[in-house]
Amino acid sequence: MEDFDALFTHKKSVLVKDCLSEELIMGRPFYMIYADSSVIFYDDLGDSLFTMVDLSDNKRIYRFGERGQGSRDFLQVASLQKDKTDSCVCVYDYYKHSLIRINLENVKKGLPYYTKITSDTINSIDMLLSKYNNTFVGLGFYEKSMFALIEGGSDEKYFYEYPYRDDKEKKIDNRLRGMAYQGMLRSKPSLDKFVYAINFAPIFMLCSVQPEAIVRTYQWVGGYPIYRTEENEKYRTAPMSAENKMGFISAYATDRYVYLLYSDRTLKDYKEKAFMGNVIYQIDWDGNPVSKYETDLPLSQICVSNSDDMVYAIANREENLLVEFALSGGNE
Repeated sequence: MEDFDALFTHKKSVLVKDCLSEELIMGRPFYMIYADSSVIFYDDLGDSLFTMVDLSDNKRIYRFGERGQGSRDFLQVASLQKDKTDSCVCVYDYYKHSLIRINLENVKKGLPYYTKITSDTINSIDMLLSKYNNTFVGLGFYEKSMFALIEGGSDEKYFYEYPYRDDKEKKIDNRLRGMAYQGMLRSKPSLDKFVYAINFAPIFMLCSVQPEAIVRTYQWVGGYPIYRTEENEKYRTAPMSAENKMGFISAYATDRYVYLLYSDRTLKDYKEKAFMGNVIYQIDWDGNPVSKYETDLPLSQICVSNSDDMVYAIANREENLLVEFALSGGNE
């Protein structure tokens, strides 16, 4: 990662500031997204699963979404993703194997109606909309690949294995190896490109979505995770070494740039705070370095405005806070 860091000649230290003047009670927030001039995040310990802060309406706060078996409920939220319109967001429910649309205008009206876009039949762990009609991108522990291009809910094509250090690691079953290379799938708003950034190693890749294929256009490998594998008739797992350094703990994509929140902390030394970081790398969709930002508070999640002028984040100052800071340049 020293080589990667050295590519960034524009570096800036920033002071984050509270986004809200009032206290916002959070449980354990995940998966931030910016849409419709609002910040939305998933909170798996809250009474409501989702919180939306409307930045265009005096930062008014909405809470919505319940956990349950019903058609309007959620079982296990795996991600918040872009939709084809900025007034909606997508949720992938891992246990329901469904990609679900949330209309933010309905949220503001207090209408808890959500639309199932598609059902997944190949046990994906995450899913994105594609710009192509009735076509989706799946991420999963598939037999020999990590990405799937799914058309019509049943016709699939598979692409790329999970990374490996050498021939010895390559011999580990792809489905098992994938557990060590879990990360974040984030789509460009145009839904024709995405970034996949790995949590337990400084590895990320940029991919293009085409009508019949997923094409990896750029990849950076700054190291590999330390782990062992366990597999029997009942389960398979790949527990990580406590001395393993965390890689990218949050990622975000806009039309112009990709943003990567980097940790570089070990579980042994930082425990749960290893899932926080002070460094955000900004790159373009060709993998070229743009800027490096170092924040005064550790962050766990980030999202970025559509115009690339503001970062919104979950920071930790003894408790979780919604914070913001301005980016230099913006959408000039």
